Amino acid sequence: MDNEGKLIPFPTYNVSLGAACAIVEAMLDDDTIAIPTKVLAIEAVARMETHNSIKKDDLVRALRWLFDHYDFS
Repeated sequence: MDNEGKLIPFPTYNVSLGAACAIVEAMLDDDTIAIPTKVLAIEAVARMETHNSIKKDDLVRALRWLFDHYDFS
């Protein structure tokens, strides 16, 4: 079955830590990844014991992404 023309990507509810880091580092603007999957990835990275493996710029971009997509008020 062809996925062309599909508008909403199916969310993934299990994101490995490696996939989470990859999403936060380079895939937050990728429309083929569902928003809930991106949120899970950001949460997984935020809950890591240390953040030595991820750049500060990537963490800041992830925070901005959250505030751009959600109303926390």
